[in-house]
Amino acid sequence: MNLAPSVPKYTLEQLQETYELSIPRAVQILEKFGGERRRIDKFMRRCMQSSR
Repeated sequence: MNLAPSVPKYTLEQLQETYELSIPRAVQILEKFGGERRRIDKFMRRCMQSSR
């Protein structure tokens, strides 16, 4: 019995729309983080800050 709350996850389409990514880049990120929304958001915030 699993009592842990489910982790919110991105779908490919959601990730593409949210961060305006190409399909190959969105797939890479989904595979790297297993779709976990919190980890992807944290990673993307860092990427966007470093590109400025």
